[in-house]
Amino acid sequence: MNNGKIVALVIIVILAISIVSALMLPHEEVVTPQYVSIEKVDVKIEDVRDDSVDLTFLIKLHRSDILENTTLNFYVYDLKTDILLKGKSVAVPERDGRKINVTLSFDKDRDYKVEVDVEKNNRTVDSRTLRLRYLDTLIPKDKELKVVLKDVDFKIVAVEGDKVTVTVRFYFDSMKNYDVDFHIKAIQYESNVLADEMWMKAKLESGKTEVVEANLTVPKDYNYLIKLEAWRSGSLLKIWKKTLNLAPTKRIPKEEVEKEVKFEVEKFVSPTHVYETGIPRVTPTPIAYGSAVKAPGFEALALIVAGGVAICLRMLSRKF
Repeated sequence: MNNGKIVALVIIVILAISIVSALMLPHEEVVTPQYVSIEKVDVKIEDVRDDSVDLTFLIKLHRSDILENTTLNFYVYDLKTDILLKGKSVAVPERDGRKINVTLSFDKDRDYKVEVDVEKNNRTVDSRTLRLRYLDTLIPKDKELKVVLKDVDFKIVAVEGDKVTVTVRFYFDSMKNYDVDFHIKAIQYESNVLADEMWMKAKLESGKTEVVEANLTVPKDYNYLIKLEAWRSGSLLKIWKKTLNLAPTKRIPKEEVEKEVKFEVEKFVSPTHVYETGIPRVTPTPIAYGSAVKAPGFEALALIVAGGVAICLRMLSRKF
């Protein structure tokens, strides 16, 4: 066999090995980066009872399509003492799961701090903190009283000796039909002594202005605080107050203004967590988990072919 045929045979063998190796070797494999952060947290009132309330936390995640080994952790603290009261963990689905709802129960006799953490591979990557206040202002549906006090007036109808009889009128706009027990009280301002009181039943009709009226007899030449209490099914629902001045020359003590408060949710981002870069961030950005992985490819095969050709050329040069 001449040298030309030998070189041709070597080249054919090398090419065959290269083709078979190319078919058998794994191709380049790319792992899609995984990332997750908390985009939004909302709170929904689910159920209200006399002593407790159920709140649903609506979590919206910014995340990759595939997300492995990820959980949402809820930590509930007493807002005043910062003592951990309870916790709950929820697994984040590997696919989809951009919106996750979690319901927790809270007693109404305190305020709370709730931390919501998203954890990836046992490492906290984002968090939100919420403060819940005035849960005790949430009223069960059977104890709601949707009425608006429009006006109050007084009329002196009789004076006998040191006593005076006053007609008290309260004007209400009601949003629903209610059967209500009203307790009207006259409290002497300086001494806080109950001077007179009256219980009465009333029907409030939706869309109408109703008048609640009662006669109270009290000692004259004093100032009074007139209170109207609304009761239903044995529960005190609302209280209204108005000053009755029967002693103009006496100074009325300054009445403390009662600030009406409502259930409050305060949201803020916790800046205390440290991320992969080691730099604390107030507004976390998504962090990728995973990277592209390359397997041996055609670069190695090209080296094999080049090496084979070089060997053949060296063999030919030695023959000649």
